[in-house]
Amino acid sequence: MTTGNFDALVSAARVHLEPLDAHFIAGSDAALKDDYLTLLAALLLENGALAEAQLRLMMMLIAAIQPAFPLAHYLQQSAKLDSEGLACIVRHLGQTKQAAQALLFDFAVLQRITGPLAPQQVERLSWLAKICGLTDKHILLINFWSLRLLGIKTSVEAFSGAVTVVKTAHVDYFDKEELQSTDKIVRNGMPQINQFVEKGRYIFKQHHSSTDFLFGMTLCRLGLLPAKGLVTRIIMDANKNANKEYGENGEPLFEILPLPPAFNAWHSFLTGTHHD
Repeated sequence: MTTGNFDALVSAARVHLEPLDAHFIAGSDAALKDDYLTLLAALLLENGALAEAQLRLMMMLIAAIQPAFPLAHYLQQSAKLDSEGLACIVRHLGQTKQAAQALLFDFAVLQRITGPLAPQQVERLSWLAKICGLTDKHILLINFWSLRLLGIKTSVEAFSGAVTVVKTAHVDYFDKEELQSTDKIVRNGMPQINQFVEKGRYIFKQHHSSTDFLFGMTLCRLGLLPAKGLVTRIIMDANKNANKEYGENGEPLFEILPLPPAFNAWHSFLTGTHHD
């Protein structure tokens, strides 16, 4: 067996051995899948043939999306795409903002794997995002998570416009039985910076000290996390935590950068759970 043949075997095997999670559009109809993959192929082929890494990731996406046709079909369709066909596809994708967000994220990942985005590609992303009704926050999340997925270092502060502030919904005392029987997620204090937190309703227990208990009850702050995300900043520090009145007026607890459901094909890679 030659080296080239074995490399091809390894690339093909990785599609099966390291699969992506189910793609956001995997449950969509065949027409949306076709439009999605045709436009993605057109964007990637604008500057020439696919690089080996791009081809391998496209094969992984095909396996995660499960369209009606193989990759070669969409590469051919993208070559035939005219202005009328492009307008039709963009309008179709724009009807589902999360599908458009998923497409632009997949494009950012596949393009950045070969190097930084060129100014023309950045302009193209911005134009498609605007046409599909995506906001500046959507674009920031696409950029942050695609850079993180590829291990490209970046400053979290540069994406402050995309953070979600988790605020206190309620402050109350709970006894041990109430905390054990609640359907909410109970945590000892605040999460840590760079920790992933799941979507849900939370009870954050005050850090244990001699003043935490009142007749066997624990001071807690309740909060709602509207989305899974990465903790980027803790607002309720030790001094605020010691103030039993903090949170009674909806004061903030911490900030997260949300991980959109549209990126769910890559979630296990982004959260480090792919091989769990």
